[in-house]
Amino acid sequence: MTTKKLFLSICFIIFCFRGFSQNPQIIDTLKIHQQIKSFGLNEGLLDFNNNFFKSIIFKNDSTLLYNPNGTLHLFEIILSDTPVVSKLTNGEFHGHNFGRLLFIHDNIIYSFGGVGLFNRFSKLIYFDSSLKEWYEKQIKNYPFDSRKVVNSWNYGDKLMVLLNHYSKFDDETPNRYTNYSFGEIDLKSFEYTNHFKFERSNESEFSFPKVDFIFDSNKYSLFGSKNTDGSCRFNLFDKSSGELLFINNFKNVVFPDGNSFIYLNDSIIFYRDNMGIVDSVDINKTTIIDKKNYIKIFRSKKKGLNLFLIIGSILSVGLILIFILKFYKKEKGFTDSDNQLKEIENDLIKYKGVILSKEELDDSIKISHYSYETIKTRRSFIIKYINERGKVNIERVRKQDDKRFYEYKIN
Repeated sequence: MTTKKLFLSICFIIFCFRGFSQNPQIIDTLKIHQQIKSFGLNEGLLDFNNNFFKSIIFKNDSTLLYNPNGTLHLFEIILSDTPVVSKLTNGEFHGHNFGRLLFIHDNIIYSFGGVGLFNRFSKLIYFDSSLKEWYEKQIKNYPFDSRKVVNSWNYGDKLMVLLNHYSKFDDETPNRYTNYSFGEIDLKSFEYTNHFKFERSNESEFSFPKVDFIFDSNKYSLFGSKNTDGSCRFNLFDKSSGELLFINNFKNVVFPDGNSFIYLNDSIIFYRDNMGIVDSVDINKTTIIDKKNYIKIFRSKKKGLNLFLIIGSILSVGLILIFILKFYKKEKGFTDSDNQLKEIENDLIKYKGVILSKEELDDSIKISHYSYETIKTRRSFIIKYINERGKVNIERVRKQDDKRFYEYKIN
């Protein structure tokens, strides 16, 4: 044994002695499986060999609970040299909870979401140990149109959840139901709070990757996937930040078989090999290859929608301001013209009873400097304006010496 491994083994023993939780004993899967077979259950449904290590959670250091993925069977397993397996549920197989989230809160085991048999389940159920059955937990303000749980994790007294809803149907998309919401369930008051909603036609980036091994702690979830050569790669999920961390530690670790095992204790990842030698890595010091923050991904879809609304709102406000400015200028222009026309009207009063030529009238109403077409237009407008006011009347009359032309009589 190398000095490093000897030191780590001593540290591990010290940790155990200090009473740190979740230092699991050997998990003899062969003996456990033999006892489970004695209950006469459908082995095809249990799929023990493939699903066991992603269907267990630790109740304490020596007791784990096993809920075969896709079933509502529940077993308690007391770990020792000869493990003791008890079947806690009375009922036969029923339900559709493949991919459900299994967790313990306040010593109660919960199952959230799941799919199977062409059905989807978006509710929270709990196991009643006295009645030995699963029951739905009622949640205040929970969306009535929830279709399925796309992703979820529990952290402290909160259950974070991304839901897909029935309320939006798009026949052109492979996912079809495009309405999503992200929120949380308070596991003390069992009340749902929605944080935001968004629309998306594809949900492939919203879910955790499929894994063969899960170990859950208060702050982190450890996900393991078996490679074709029997080795295993691991990722960490930080429940507090919603961030999946891709790590490259334990490169030569084989897939845990119970004798070998990988698990979390606070912020330390421990690996126990088949020789019983323990190695460890501090999560705070481990090498992070890449990160994927699910909350940011969810929120980015909302931001895209919000950005569209914000741009639309800015454009709307801008158009309104332009309209107001134009209206103000127009009104100001009308006011200035109105004052100018009143001055012209006062000047024309002194010509009452006088006939003015076209040129003399144009000089009097101050338009003679414009072009020919503009003069015609403005003259017509001013005559109409002044006549409507009634203080002065401008009457167009034919010239006495040449009937082809007009003059303007001021009355």
